[in-house]
Formats: sequence, structure tokens, C-alpha cells
Amino acid sequence: MADDGSSILKTAETPGNADTARNEHTRVFLRTAKERFQLAAEAEAKVRDAALDDLKFLAGDQWPDNIQTSRTIDGRPCLTINRLPSIKRQITNEQRQQRPSIQVNPVGSKSDVDVAEVEQGIIRHIEVISDAEIAYDTGFEMMVTGGFGYWQVITDYVDDQSFDQEIYIKRIKNPFTIYFDPSCIEPTYCDADWAFEIEDIPVFEYKRDYPNSAAAGLPDFQSIGDQASDWATKDSIRVAKYWHVEYTPVTICLLPNNKVVRSGEAPEGVTPLRTREVQERKVVCSKINAIEVLEEQDWPGQWIPIIPVLGDDFDISGKRHLAGIVRDAKDPQRMYNYWVSSGTEMIALAPRAPFVGAEGQFEGHEAQWQQANTKNYAYLEYKSVDVAGKPAPLPTRQTFEPPVQAITLMTRQSDQDLKSVVGIYDPGLGQNKSDQSGKAVQLLQKQSEISNLNFSDNLSRAIRWTGKILLDLIPKIYDAPRIQRIIEPDGTASHVGIYTQGNSGGLTPEELKTALGVKKVFDIGTGRYDVTVSVGPSYQTKRQEAVAAQMALVSAYPQAMQVFGDLIVRNMDWPQSQEMADRLKKMLPQQLQGGDDDDPEVQLQQTKAQLAQAMQQHDLLVKALTDATNKLNTDFVKQQANVQIADLNNKTKIAVAEIQTQAQIAIERAKTVTGVWSDLHGSAHEMGMQKDQQAHEENMQSQAADQAQELQANAQQPATGGNGQ
Repeated sequence: MADDGSSILKTAETPGNADTARNEHTRVFLRTAKERFQLAAEAEAKVRDAALDDLKFLAGDQWPDNIQTSRTIDGRPCLTINRLPSIKRQITNEQRQQRPSIQVNPVGSKSDVDVAEVEQGIIRHIEVISDAEIAYDTGFEMMVTGGFGYWQVITDYVDDQSFDQEIYIKRIKNPFTIYFDPSCIEPTYCDADWAFEIEDIPVFEYKRDYPNSAAAGLPDFQSIGDQASDWATKDSIRVAKYWHVEYTPVTICLLPNNKVVRSGEAPEGVTPLRTREVQERKVVCSKINAIEVLEEQDWPGQWIPIIPVLGDDFDISGKRHLAGIVRDAKDPQRMYNYWVSSGTEMIALAPRAPFVGAEGQFEGHEAQWQQANTKNYAYLEYKSVDVAGKPAPLPTRQTFEPPVQAITLMTRQSDQDLKSVVGIYDPGLGQNKSDQSGKAVQLLQKQSEISNLNFSDNLSRAIRWTGKILLDLIPKIYDAPRIQRIIEPDGTASHVGIYTQGNSGGLTPEELKTALGVKKVFDIGTGRYDVTVSVGPSYQTKRQEAVAAQMALVSAYPQAMQVFGDLIVRNMDWPQSQEMADRLKKMLPQQLQGGDDDDPEVQLQQTKAQLAQAMQQHDLLVKALTDATNKLNTDFVKQQANVQIADLNNKTKIAVAEIQTQAQIAIERAKTVTGVWSDLHGSAHEMGMQKDQQAHEENMQSQAADQAQELQANAQQPATGGNGQ
């Protein structure tokens, strides 16, 4: 690796030597840059010349200069039937129909599927704000034409009133302005240590854009031209973005908790399990001219953000060979042009057969006979004798038959050669033959696609590398907590909260939710993620194909419309299809509503549906409770009445038994009293007393009977009232 001058600065030990060391550093730095540029220019000279010729040939410059000049002088046609643009568009438009898309996948235990989807949505957001399709299409077309193309990833502020930055994917319209380290091997140039992006600026524009430059103060650019004639002329001066990688040896340590830190960053008292030396990469972008460094800044990513997309890439005797589809199609195209021009010349533009006559027969009528092949005269006069006065025959034409059949055969041969070289045949070019089956036509089209699949596959490889560069940049550019827009696969946009753990301002995720006003926040700085690329029809094409298949399903099974009719209508391309889909969705059961649980609108709709369902259930329960209560009340009244009747009957029986017992006791007492009185009053009164006693007993029995009847009547009266209720 050449010395870039950094060692000179390290030797400056005193302030007096600082300026000298700095100037020497700049001189060595610029010398190294120019040597590297010259190395790349020489290594790619043949590739660039061939690619430039391919580009000119595609644009219609298809005749060699000497042949075109000769035919023009002779007045012969140089027709160009340029068939290559349609062949090139056949490949590039196929790619536009099936654009590769970046897919982000989690890798390792610290990664998360939701974060991967967020990062994938951020990448789509970057592609949208960058119009990345333009960059991809330009690079792909240049690769198909000349063998190589480029696009780049840049960063810039959102606007002039913000410190937030965005990442952009920008096209490189002219791939000949990019020079890469010729020692890199990988097709993505990820192992390149340096690269140049050059621009030749007119002198007046340079002085306007860089007024403080030392070169802008020179009266002319002769001195610059003396130092580097390729970098400056009297009309323009070359400014280059010089991307270069600086390596710093670093020792890393593996701690017992499986955390990897630099040497010196390990906590005190902790012994690393393992250590090893690594080369830490730092990418620096220096904007230079031939004599000074205009600007310099560190690039936050770890790779040079210029992405190549290459065609056929071979190494021939140590020299790189890059080619597109035009390279091998030149000769068949030249043959086609030549034979079409020859046929046109011989049939239409060649001189007509000349007239043959005796000398002197045309005397006096020379003008008419000289124009006989270009004008239609009603008659032509001639002399019937020659110059000697002898009779002469009628002037006749010398007939000539051009080899039309041979020219036609050679034209067909060149046409077939052109198709064979580019690998695209008639059905692939839209010329379906009536004598071929549909399956045969599809197979021929498939053959054409497979013949040039390498170009689309190389584009996918380049886009995948772009995704890796973006994944490396996203946590470093979108490092502060912010609300970030993400793009869904169907093109709709949503907003999420993102942050990186080291730049969260000491706030917890819950605090960040409150600060940003979102339901979720995602840590995009933790975990490892990888990139894959999926290739296929665009989302719009897939949606139209899905509608056709879904409608066929509905025709076979109409009940399906009641289950996912809203999804079918949403995929249709007609006015107000979204409003119709929303109405259909509202008619679905709650379990089929779906939606984002964090969306306030969705939450409101779900709450309303749940409340309506709860109210319906409540009404049903109230009705059931009322019916059960009414029935219970009726049964209770009946049961209570029966209990009261039984209780009164029992009480009546007890009362009657008590009365009868009391009456019997009274009778027995009366008998005892009567016996005593009989003994005291003598036998004289015995008869009277017996009568009195008998009357008294009868009276007592009558009273007892009356009391029993009265108690029984009183006991029966409440029971009768209970039955009435």
C-alpha cells in the first residue's frame, strides 16, 4: 500500500514544524491520489474504450469511419437499421416488471423480527424519497450496454432548517466518471481500498463554487497543467471525490460475559478470555484537485458507498474484461446494415440499365437521352443512321438483373446471427407465429429470459449489497430518538418510534414512548441483521393477478365473498374501491376485522363492537332474570300458602286437643267437688246436688264445646285468606 503521508504528521514534534509537516503531508497525499488514479485509468483503459464504443454503437454509430466516408463520397447509401435498442429494452423492461426488493432478516439472539420489519420499511422509505428506481434502472441499462454501471448512497440534511439527516440512493449517470481500485476481487467491490468519482468543472464554475481555493486564485491553470496535465486545462479543472480506507490496528478482548470490547475498555479486575488483533476500517472522503484538498470528512459507514453492477466479468491474462449484450452483437448488426444497404442500392438506387445505340443516333437529342433514366418522357427521338450515314438499328437497353435472392438470403442470415448472439428469438420480440402452439411460444420466451438471466441476477446482487450498506448506515444516521416513516409492501405509509440504545438520552423505552407519543419504540441499534433479495413481479402486478384468482374462487364458492370480500375489493383498481372495502369490512364479524391493535381508530372500533356485544348480552341476561324471578315469585306464593295452611291445621289440632284435655280435667275436678259436697251436706241434699251437678256438667260441656268450635273457626279463617291470595 502506497504511503498516504500520514507518517509525516506523526514526525512533527514542534509547533514550528507543524505547517511544514502539514504541507508535506498534503503533497504526499495528493501524489498518492494521482498515482492511484493513474493506476486505475491504465488498468481500465481497454475496458472503458470497448464500453464507450458499445455505447456509441447502440446510439446508432454503427458504420466504420473509412467505409462510411467512401460510400458517402460515391453517393452510395449507408443505412442503419438499428435493432439493438429494442433488444436492450427487451432485457431492461423485463427487469422493470420484476424488480428485486430488499428483504431484512434477523440474525442471532439479540435480533428481533419486528425490528427487521421496521428496518425493511425504513429501506423502502429511503428508496421512495430517493427515487431509487431511477438509480437502479440507469445502472442496469449501462451494465447491459457496456458491461458496467454504478449508483451511490449519500447522506444529506432533511432541509435547511433541520439537523436531522436522511439517506439517499442516487444514480451515477455517467459510469465513466468512476474509477475503482483494480486490485479488488469481489463483484461488489466491497474489498476496494480506494475509489475516485471525478468531475471536470468549467473554470468559471470552479471559481464560483470554490472561491477560497488556491487554484481559484491563479491567473490561469498552466501551473496545474504542468503538474498533472490530465487534471487541468485552460477550459476546465478536475475535481475528484477521493474515497480511501484508513486502517488502524486494534486489539479486541472477549470478556467472561461474552461482550467484546477494545483493549483498555475492559472493566478493572476483569481478565479477558481471549484477545486478537484486527484492522479497524475508517472510510474517508476527500474532495481534491491537482494541488490541494478542498474538503475532507469521515464517512459513517464501513464501506465505500459506490455500488457497481457488472455484466460479463472475466479475467483474461490478468486483464479485466467487462462486457454487455452489445459487444457480441456488433458484427451481426453490421452485416444486417450492409446487406440492407446493398439490396436498397441495387434495387432502388442503382443506375438503370443504359441504352445502347450506334454513334451519331443521339445527335441533337443528347439532353433527353441523358435524363431518360431519371425522367419519364412521352417519347424519345433518335436518328436512324450512324455518323457514317449508314442505317442503324433501334437503340436498346442493356438489361441487368441484381442478385436480389442472394442479398435476401444474406440478410436473413445476419438476422438469425443477431438473434443467436443476443439469445432473443421471435416470440421474445413479439412475433408470435401462427403455426406454433402457445406452449411452444412460451418455451421460446422462457429460453430468451434464461439466456439473459445473468444480467438480472447481477442486478439483484448489487441491490443486495446496497441493502447491506443501508443496514450499516441506518443506526448511525437515524441515531437520535425520532418518529420515522416506514413504507409497507403495498406502498402505504405508517410511523413508528425508533432509537439506538447508546443515544436514547438516558430514557427508558417506556419514557421514549411518552416523549414521542407512540405506542411502540424499536431499538434499531441492537442485534444483527442480514439482507436477501426477492425477485418477482411488482406488487401492483401481483395484486392484479390476485384479483383474477380471487374472483375465480368466488365464482366457484360464492360464500367466500362474505369472508374476505373486503380484501378482494381493496385489490381492485377503480375509483372508491378503498371506501367500498372499508364498508364491507365493517360488516364482518369482530374476529375477522383484523387491523393494527395500536391504531387508536382500530381500538375505538373494537371497543364499540365489544360494547355493543356486551349490551346485547346484558339485555338477554336481564330478560332471562326477569322471567326466572316472575316464575319464582308465583311458585313461592303458592308454597307459602300451603305452608301457612298446614301450620294452621296443626295449630287447630293442638288447640282442640288442649281444650278437650282442659274439659276432661274440669269434669274430673267437678266430680271430686261433688263427692266432697255430698259427704258434707248429707244424703238430703244428695238428689238435689246430683241434679245440680248434672246440670253443671252439662253446662260445662256445652261451654267447652262452644270454645272448641270458636277456636276452630278462628284457626280456619286465616287459612282461607291465604288461599285467596
